[in-house]
Amino acid sequence: MPTALVYAKALREASQENGNAKALIANLRGALERRGHQKLLPAIVTEYEKLELAEERSKSRSTITPESERNRQLLELYRRLVSSE
Repeated sequence: MPTALVYAKALREASQENGNAKALIANLRGALERRGHQKLLPAIVTEYEKLELAEERSKSRSTITPESERNRQLLELYRRLVSSE
């Protein structure tokens, strides 16, 4: 697993638990400087955004709308019709 992804996952978990993003980012920056990983900061931000987007998409896919329910029912009826022949 890429180092930037590990940092992004840790930042995401910590921000969900704590909620104080400014303090977490300051701590992350300090940790990166101590380890000599300052150049990873843009990659960490990118990976964090990917994680956020994946969660947002997952939530939108799991939400059942009237339109999606209607499509599901129509598809089920179509499959029954096709398989009965």
